[in-house]
Amino acid sequence: MKRIFYILLFLPLSITTYSQQYEGVFKEGGDVLKFENGKVYFNMNEMGNMITNKVGEGSYEILGDYLLVKTGEYSGEKSSVQPLPGSREDSVGIKVKDNRNFSLPGILVELLNSSGKTLHGGVTDSDGKFFFKKNPKGHTIKVSDMGYDNISFAYDPTNDFLVKLVKNDVIENQTVVFKLKKVDDETLSVLLLSTDFNPGKNQLKALEKLDKKARKSNYIDKYMKKESTE
Repeated sequence: MKRIFYILLFLPLSITTYSQQYEGVFKEGGDVLKFENGKVYFNMNEMGNMITNKVGEGSYEILGDYLLVKTGEYSGEKSSVQPLPGSREDSVGIKVKDNRNFSLPGILVELLNSSGKTLHGGVTDSDGKFFFKKNPKGHTIKVSDMGYDNISFAYDPTNDFLVKLVKNDVIENQTVVFKLKKVDDETLSVLLLSTDFNPGKNQLKALEKLDKKARKSNYIDKYMKKESTE
């Protein structure tokens, strides 16, 4: 009897999970959700942070009104680093450009130790350059700025580095959660809830908690229209 009860309890959730499948491209302004062959690509601004768009792609599952995207490696443009021969005996130089090859001033550069503590930091000058003294405790260099795909890489005191930053925040190897409802055949109601979902023991309860937090912050759903294939 108890076994039948549990089957009946979880049956509606299972039907919701596997019966809803989406295909096509949904857009609102610059925001995009693209469903294709069991995978989804997203480019969405995060409520409360309108400067940085979150981009990523991966397989997905639908759990009730929630879309869970298990992101893998992003196939689009990402920030990159190129080591160069060291130009100074006592310092390491960082040159930062964008993907159009223009120098980026005001970008934060940090030298971190193995525990992630900042040993030295500052921002790039008008030519996109920043130098810091060589440090035997150095482990990682982090280059970051709001609105860009931030990057961290191994410190090597024998090299300078050319860093190219691209716009947007690339999400990889994390679970991204959207609240998703079908309004009609051409419209989805979408709200980005998390870009690093860790459900713990009770996944559904964790999802409901995210949703409740978003509503408390008065975040508003996006109404995304399906793009015509004609």
